[in-house]
Amino acid sequence: MTPNLDVRSAENAELLPRVLPRIQLRHGETIWVLARLGFQGAATRSTFYEYIKSLRKLGSPFDRRRNRSARRGLADYSYGHLMELALVLSLRVYHAVPDSVLAEVIRSRKILYRYYRRAYSERLTGIGAAIVLKAAGRRPICMRGAFLDLKIEFNGGKLQSFGPPKLLSPFEAVCVFAQRDVAARALLPINLSRLSERVVSAALCAPRIRTGPRATVADCSAAADESALHRNSR
Repeated sequence: MTPNLDVRSAENAELLPRVLPRIQLRHGETIWVLARLGFQGAATRSTFYEYIKSLRKLGSPFDRRRNRSARRGLADYSYGHLMELALVLSLRVYHAVPDSVLAEVIRSRKILYRYYRRAYSERLTGIGAAIVLKAAGRRPICMRGAFLDLKIEFNGGKLQSFGPPKLLSPFEAVCVFAQRDVAARALLPINLSRLSERVVSAALCAPRIRTGPRATVADCSAAADESALHRNSR
């Protein structure tokens, strides 16, 4: 958990739509969004594509009823789908998310979808309202946004417990860090509001990218270059 709040993140939050916009992306556009958020890392595009493909086979972000169309690249990715992928990719250990953790995220999808929406709508108010932490001789630290605690605990490399997931205020997130015995905790609370802002921001500027067997890496690269040129011309 990183309590420091970049001032620019607050400014960007104010520029985003107040109400969660409707998001509907195709597969190639989704890959572009995830790469833009930094989840591709040093991996090649083809390697990253195959990893996302493997997640789909395991049931994320689509359930089995929709996996057939998703594999054909025809499925639309909503805000909830993008948030699930972003969360799963945030949970990676040694470049892969443990299957046991992925299964629990999928099992908790219904409540997590509610949290995704609330994390965006209350990123500046309600549960996400900012708090200021002060200490003598130190600059104040501001925290805002709803934090997600998945309550993941590992022992001997095996998942011992998961959840139930809980949405926390900034103060509650600090308490989890400061008061609990976190020796076995694999992951501290995630700023879900900040993640939701990054997902929405990237999704809203995603270029149109062809999908299917005729789509090429060059198509994707050209679309990304065109999007960057458009943003720089604003």
